[in-house]
Amino acid sequence: MFNRDSKKVNKMKELRLKPSRFNVFSNGEDHVKLFNSYTGEIVRFNGEHKDSLLKTLRTKEISYKENNRLVDFLVDNKFLVNSETDEFRKATAQKVASLNKDRTLNLIIMPNEDCNFRCVYCYESFEKQEMSNHTKKGIINYLKANLQRYDTLLISWFGGEPLISFNVIRELSKEMMKLCEEYNVSYLAGITTNGYNLTPEVFKELLSYQVVGYQITLDGTKETHDQSRIGKHGEETYETIMENLIKMKEVDNENFQVILRSNISQETFPVMYDFIDNMKTHFVEDPRFSLHFVSVLNLKGEQNANIHLCNTKELFPFYNYAQNQGFNFDFYKQNLQPGGSECYASNPNSFVIGSDGMIYKCTVAFDNPYNHVGDLKEDGEMNLYHDRLYLWLSGGENEDSSCTRCYFRPSCRGNACPLERIESNQTPCPPIKTNIKRYLDIVEEDMVYEG
Repeated sequence: MFNRDSKKVNKMKELRLKPSRFNVFSNGEDHVKLFNSYTGEIVRFNGEHKDSLLKTLRTKEISYKENNRLVDFLVDNKFLVNSETDEFRKATAQKVASLNKDRTLNLIIMPNEDCNFRCVYCYESFEKQEMSNHTKKGIINYLKANLQRYDTLLISWFGGEPLISFNVIRELSKEMMKLCEEYNVSYLAGITTNGYNLTPEVFKELLSYQVVGYQITLDGTKETHDQSRIGKHGEETYETIMENLIKMKEVDNENFQVILRSNISQETFPVMYDFIDNMKTHFVEDPRFSLHFVSVLNLKGEQNANIHLCNTKELFPFYNYAQNQGFNFDFYKQNLQPGGSECYASNPNSFVIGSDGMIYKCTVAFDNPYNHVGDLKEDGEMNLYHDRLYLWLSGGENEDSSCTRCYFRPSCRGNACPLERIESNQTPCPPIKTNIKRYLDIVEEDMVYEG
């Protein structure tokens, strides 16, 4: 809180204030949570301050009064701004500044585009197989030519199922880590895997390659999971995945995180409370494991006609129940930060590299020609199709009038889903914005206002 005897306060006496248009508040029975998408901060105001806060934020223009602690706090934390401030320009400047500072190269690499599962809602065609030698050479040669321009290399292993070609991960990881050390670039990796081949031996080796982020899917209980996430040859998969997860928990390493994802349809609805109870038994006391619920409706591609889809808002009873069982959902706060709900596909430093060297922007539309934005040659040159590439990098907040006026603009920047914008010529809102107050209820505040 700024010093009331400073020049800043004296200057504030001359100003008129207005509530930031990027404010959102969620009203609880005995508190209010206040969020600002420009700063990403969440503050809780308890009962004694609740009425004063709401009265202040519902006032269009406020004359500054010295020694008003609430106003001082709201100004310091950008919930109140100068009435002459153009917050739209301010948000645009924030995005430009973040792009200029972003020196992370994000490569999503597909060691194999086939999979050992045949999930009933999957959008992939499995026509391509293990990564070719020319693509592996192309990746390394591309990094040799470009890595010195970046501070960080972020690798995300994807598929198909990446672990059916663990040999490719092993080979590329060693070479990429060596290059990062040579160029003094930080290295970080994660993987999206079905978990079936994630044995203790494989997991420990992945950790040695700094693969510290894991997304693994369990669709409810054994019965519902084995009906939707079926092995390629019809085998059941739930028990093998659970065995691998439980053994991961036994590893004495605090530097990895596992997101246990559930794709929820009406078929899995009846068992989700049982699923949460089971996850509580094994993982609730281990902060390295988190739950993440996703509506099947949000997946792209042709879906099995027998699947009954669900809407994101229908998931919150499960969030609330899981939270009451002790699970923490604070990792969603990253989506509330400036740029936190902006899709990776809109980032000019992000590319998806297929097993045959095809360059994509998005991981859920491999058969869409708009998503084929280039080819990686063996010598490391990216032959980019710029007319397609620019579709992913343009658009958003400055071209869509609804984005320009939106309170969530700094968080998603009109780029929640470039694919949907390209296909429909409309800018979609991210689920976290359409359910913003529900998400605010399930994450912890950054601070509590004490007056």
